[in-house]
Amino acid sequence: MVFDIDASSLKDWLDEDKEMIIVDARDPEDYKKGHIPKAISLLNSEVENKAQSFLKKGIPIVVYSNDENCPASGLVAEKLISLGYKPVYNYNPSYADWVSKGYPIQI
Repeated sequence: MVFDIDASSLKDWLDEDKEMIIVDARDPEDYKKGHIPKAISLLNSEVENKAQSFLKKGIPIVVYSNDENCPASGLVAEKLISLGYKPVYNYNPSYADWVSKGYPIQI
């Protein structure tokens, strides 16, 4: 089961330095322009081949993409669940929402 998470909860987790992995499911070029702090870039097409090198089972994983209309975060989250990762959270409305709230980004 994929859980939902909102911007303020994710921001709180970052501020608390909660152990988690943040996955940016956007195009790598978008990631390079700016991303949520501590996020790693992982495309849906790369999940099966790269998940083991980036992710740990049992640690919360938060996935986001461009905006609420972009399906990438949901697709990656579902794929991670099918591979046995949990808990997995989908932050949707995603990066556009994060930026609109004035939360920090990393370049």
